[in-house]
Amino acid sequence: MKKSIMAVALLAATTSAYAANPDGGQLLFGGLVSSNTCIMHVDGGAQDSTIQLETATAKEISDYGEVNLSNLGIKPKIFSISVDCSGAGMDFTNTPNAALKMASIYFSNSKGTLNNDISVHDPAGGVNLAVHEIVSAGTYQQVKINDSTDEHLKLFSPDGKAVFNFAVSYVAQSSSVPVVAGYVKSNAAYTFEYK
Repeated sequence: MKKSIMAVALLAATTSAYAANPDGGQLLFGGLVSSNTCIMHVDGGAQDSTIQLETATAKEISDYGEVNLSNLGIKPKIFSISVDCSGAGMDFTNTPNAALKMASIYFSNSKGTLNNDISVHDPAGGVNLAVHEIVSAGTYQQVKINDSTDEHLKLFSPDGKAVFNFAVSYVAQSSSVPVVAGYVKSNAAYTFEYK
């Protein structure tokens, strides 16, 4: 049985106001439509969430460098995404896994990280956000945003629940782009399939 659901997680380093443009400009709308076969929560709360990182210095991010597949970046913020299919009438013998992927309509790049939204007031430069799954204590695996082959699996418990643990952190966009202080904001959507 293969079912899929979708939800949105907002990854944000700081909250910022948008600058007004009296001559006009663009509107950026984003959303997600979900079948909601199962119930999802980010950090035990709502299906959609804002994840706030601590402030990092430009030097810390520059010194760390670009994303590493198995190491967290600067100032990692831990969060969890849980899926509860206990009321969905699923057969967990034949569908034992929740398979999670992440994507971003506006902010993905070829490294699988999230670009900073440069439309915010006073945006940081040269900074990306990296998401890693916490596989076990001290073991991390990068979640590659918008990579259709990058799938993260968790076995459902006998009662039809699965919990994924993640960390989001600052990384340098590129060694050739200087890190400049400012606000950081991005977003990603997470999706589940049941296999």
